[in-house]
Amino acid sequence: MPEVIAVGPLRLDSVLLAALIAGAAGFIAIKLKLTGTERSELWGQLYVNAAIITLLSWKLLFLLREPSMLWERPSSLVIVRGSGFDAMNGFAASIVYIAYVRYRRRIPSLVMLDTWPFALIPACLAWTLLTDLRYGIGYVVLYALVYAAMLRVDAEAGSGRLASIALLGSGLGGLLVSLFAPYAPGVVPELTLGLTRLQWLFVGCGLVGALLPLSEPARDKDEHKEKESRTY
Repeated sequence: MPEVIAVGPLRLDSVLLAALIAGAAGFIAIKLKLTGTERSELWGQLYVNAAIITLLSWKLLFLLREPSMLWERPSSLVIVRGSGFDAMNGFAASIVYIAYVRYRRRIPSLVMLDTWPFALIPACLAWTLLTDLRYGIGYVVLYALVYAAMLRVDAEAGSGRLASIALLGSGLGGLLVSLFAPYAPGVVPELTLGLTRLQWLFVGCGLVGALLPLSEPARDKDEHKEKESRTY
């Protein structure tokens, strides 16, 4: 996709615009999933705040290195954004924010892990569709399959099963897709111990998904206790 989109006299950063659309897709997906639940509003607010932290960091952190742009070329701020490292710093800051809210609201960790994939997987799908459809169609299909599996599984948030499916599916599936996915002409991937950074990320997701502790749902525990009481 082009780096800059011209709308009349206005020029927009197409990559940042794609990120905004992907973020909106994730927000819509998680709101639809949690409609009618008691924490629907909390999750929506959490997602929006985390997305704002990430996007603002990606967009503006470079000003710490080049503050002169504020007075020399202020109009260029519309189309200039930070590096991938700035985006990662913003993502890390959003994780710290989410962890703080989880601590203050006493939200169980497994509930957090089971809920976030319903926003992140659709956001990743939309991002790939908008920015890399030609070379990323395999990832689009993978994200769609993982999301469909999450919707079909009969599991409660807090059991760890939803997070495990999301991590294992996107991790192992992503690694498999990456081994056969073509690269754009002229792109030579950097390898570390035979794998790219993206492939190592997939490996890490798969390992976390495999090692994630699973909790027995509350309703199953109640049924188990009821059976034990009848036995004795």
